[in-house]
Amino acid sequence: MAKKQNQPNISRPAAVAAQPAKQSTNTKPGMSLATKLCILLGIIAFLLYANTLGNGYVLDDFTVIKNNAIITKGMQAILEIFGTPYRRGWFESHNDLYRPLSLAMFATEWQIGGGSPWPGHFMNILVFAGGVIFLFLFLDKLFEGKRTAVAFLAALLFALHPIHTEVVANIKSRDELLCFFFAFLSLNMFMDYLKGDKMKHLVLGALCFFLSFLSKETVISFIGVIPFIFFFYRNEDKAKSIKITAAAAIVTVLFLGIRYAVLSKYDANTSSEVVFMDNILAKPPSAIAAFATELLILGKYMKMLFVPYPLICDYSYNSIPFTTLGDPFVILSLVAYAGLGVYGIYRLVKTPKDPYAFAILFFMATIALFSNIPFLIGAAMAERFLFFASAGFCLAIAMLVVQFLGSGVWDMPVLQTGKVMGVAVPVCLVFAGIVFNRNKEWLDNPTLFRADVVNAPNDARLNYYLGTELVTENAAREGNPVVRNQIINEGMTYLRKAIEVYPIYDDAHAALGDAYFKINQFDSAEVHNVRALQLNPKFLVAMNNLAGVYFMKHRIDESIRYCKMALAQSPKFVNAYSNLGLCYNTLAINNHDPALFDTAKQYLYKAISANPQFRSTYENMMYSYRGLGQADSARKYELIFKEMGQPQN
Repeated sequence: MAKKQNQPNISRPAAVAAQPAKQSTNTKPGMSLATKLCILLGIIAFLLYANTLGNGYVLDDFTVIKNNAIITKGMQAILEIFGTPYRRGWFESHNDLYRPLSLAMFATEWQIGGGSPWPGHFMNILVFAGGVIFLFLFLDKLFEGKRTAVAFLAALLFALHPIHTEVVANIKSRDELLCFFFAFLSLNMFMDYLKGDKMKHLVLGALCFFLSFLSKETVISFIGVIPFIFFFYRNEDKAKSIKITAAAAIVTVLFLGIRYAVLSKYDANTSSEVVFMDNILAKPPSAIAAFATELLILGKYMKMLFVPYPLICDYSYNSIPFTTLGDPFVILSLVAYAGLGVYGIYRLVKTPKDPYAFAILFFMATIALFSNIPFLIGAAMAERFLFFASAGFCLAIAMLVVQFLGSGVWDMPVLQTGKVMGVAVPVCLVFAGIVFNRNKEWLDNPTLFRADVVNAPNDARLNYYLGTELVTENAAREGNPVVRNQIINEGMTYLRKAIEVYPIYDDAHAALGDAYFKINQFDSAEVHNVRALQLNPKFLVAMNNLAGVYFMKHRIDESIRYCKMALAQSPKFVNAYSNLGLCYNTLAINNHDPALFDTAKQYLYKAISANPQFRSTYENMMYSYRGLGQADSARKYELIFKEMGQPQN
């Protein structure tokens, strides 16, 4: 007997059923369901992050965009960007990256927007919305249009998940957004090639995969994901699957070759030691403590996917204390990940097209890059590291919701059932509320650091960030001397806290020394800058600070010595050249020796050559020419000094 097919629970009168279907009078093709859902997802993603449009530059936005010597050239720097390392516009490093695509966009936006952060925030939202749409389309194609409800719910959860606020609200994270955008666009192109027989889809897929690499190296995980998809889930044409995998492999080799050539040209392709304050795992108490802490961090990632609160922009020492293998949370994390891995492989072997296996193994493959277990990366933990992996998590949750609350019905109407709506709507509203509030905290550095230091009071770098921001930026903008000193004193409390948490924090000692300098406590300023230089003998900032301290204490010879130490360390250090000019001007006045004004001029010319925008150099040059009795030249530099206005913060 043939097996009876399940029929929808809908009855019609026999007479009606016997009649032929009525022809539609509307000959215009309607918008497809997939298109409607794409538009809806795009609108939701855009509206969710619309309140970032008024935000400013935050965290690495300054080094990557606002204060970047290459990016601020505008569109004329695009060719230079594609031929130089990632950090080249801010500082030179022997261990650099190659991510030109986002930098090229930043240079374009800088020129179009006149330096305003608004275009950057706008583009971040657009790229994120596009990534959400391409995630949905890929999942719908992966399941051959039979689980559209799951694909939509997964993409919706991805769009709403608060763990992504760092990536979207921080302009610098365009690299992550573009990487995701082009990675899933490439998967869609490959899917179209598999379904049809157009070579252009294979070529476009390879091109998008290459653009994903030019955005960020994270897509390297897709070297495993792509054959996983096209030899297990969509394996109807082995020849095409081989071509897709080969195209991805060729693109990978091509990118790595270009990356190696560019970085080697600038001696930026060598491995260097990871800085402890960037990644505490660089200097663990023991190998066992490092492994246990890595497992703990993986557990924290999983927890944040379920409960994305609190969110913190920095996870430095000591927000994540080192732990041991006996820690219950470490054991729980190990069991969870080992169990997931085994369960995912089991389901894959049992049913090669099992969707849960795909969700689990996609999550495992993309989170592995950021686990610090196979190799150390630039940070111990960061919310942006979950951007790709969260797609696997959202897919798994969407399937669980539809399967167990929707009675296994996979069509779109299942999302309108009471049980599914009863779970999905509250979660979506809570997530949207968290995102909305978190976006406001990404307004600027002081707002972000104040919000996060409350949730991570023992994070040394967060305290350092907030203290430095108050001392160097907020205080500089305050015209009232009394209020200015109050701001500096508040900043000093955070800097002291940073040193309390991590006593050998050289940056914090130098920053605290600078704060003491600003309130004219030169002895304390000397103590902390000397300590910073003891901790880091190559610390340019501490050398420059000590030069200033000794100048104010009328120890000019020592001030000159520290300026020259700084120049020996960095021959283009504009501060040192300018300070040397000031020192020799002072010596000329003290010793009634006009020849010293000429020496001052030589250093000041070098300062202008190193950085024509360094305002105090022109003031010092004015004094040099006055000392030489050259009034016209003195007037020239005085005018330049005045025209430059107050220093920009």
